[in-house]
Amino acid sequence: MNKLTIITALLAILCMAACTETKTSTEIKVVGDLGDPKPTYLNTFGMLNPILQAQSIEDSVITFEIDTAEATIVVIARGAERRSPLVCSVIADGSPIEVTITDGAGEISKGSVQNLKLAEARNRQKALDAKYDVLREEYGQLREKYGEEIPEAQQADIDKRWDDIDAEKLAAQKQAILENADNLVPIFFLCKYANDLGVEFIDSFLTDYKYKDHKQLDYVYRMINGEKNKMEGAEVVDFVAKDLEGKECHLTDYVGKGKYVLVDFWASWCGPCCAEVPNVKANYEKYKEKGFEVVGVSLDYKQEDWEKKVQALGITWPQMSDLKGWDSDVCSLYNIYAIPQVLLYNPDGKVIAGPWLHGEGLSNKLAEIFGE
Repeated sequence: MNKLTIITALLAILCMAACTETKTSTEIKVVGDLGDPKPTYLNTFGMLNPILQAQSIEDSVITFEIDTAEATIVVIARGAERRSPLVCSVIADGSPIEVTITDGAGEISKGSVQNLKLAEARNRQKALDAKYDVLREEYGQLREKYGEEIPEAQQADIDKRWDDIDAEKLAAQKQAILENADNLVPIFFLCKYANDLGVEFIDSFLTDYKYKDHKQLDYVYRMINGEKNKMEGAEVVDFVAKDLEGKECHLTDYVGKGKYVLVDFWASWCGPCCAEVPNVKANYEKYKEKGFEVVGVSLDYKQEDWEKKVQALGITWPQMSDLKGWDSDVCSLYNIYAIPQVLLYNPDGKVIAGPWLHGEGLSNKLAEIFGE
């Protein structure tokens, strides 16, 4: 065999080695009070799609063995369905992990340094959640005593203490992210609390985050982009759906055509959305001759439900939907994670208000625009 043949063979071997995906195996044991149904599924963190069933199930020990191309967060669950009760999230990083279940709740009891840090940060969150429980109980006692007529001072005190816990919890989430910038713990908090943490904080952190390109952050980047599409000054982002007659239509058929346009994200099954319709209707009738339009973007699943509710509520403005509910493309484009949400566009197709512009706030904004 000549030198050229040998070199060519070696290069081929090296290429094959480089192209072969190296996987890391992680053993995860679940022990303690397993409960029923037993936690025998591993789901991907975020989308919660089942990826693995337990390989070993004994009376008090469940064992998973998962191979991953990179360290990744997985969730131990009690079933394959997306709504199955979740037990605990762990970082599959090659080190053995043990999760102990007590009273139905699971927590990491053994594992790598980053897994133990995840457990510590989660426990801080649980301690704050317990404060909410105490406050809920206290509020329930006030409701029993006063009914709907809770004294103003006591109601204000409850509201303030609730807000204080909110602020404390948000601070703890940010702390968990910032103090773990060298591991995967931030991915758990960024994905779970993205809508609370805010675009500015997340954007700033991800700029230099070691794992900013990790595949499990895809959702966070979509959320950031969606929120930016709702910010004041953002230009309309088009999407395609169908109107009530089944005709294809674009959001840009209405927005950016010389009118002020309120895009109303709603659904027939959403009580608060339907309750807001009379207010939208009153403003629509008041200003439609002055250059105001409304477009309803429905997150319905069934054409029949959508049509019936439009008729029952007397909605006369344009409607569009792809009938995919929460899986609608518009949810990703505009980070629609709760409804009702609205966006108010100027005649040039740029956002001037939203997404929580409802009730008196909407009426006041339109009065400001149209000089009423």
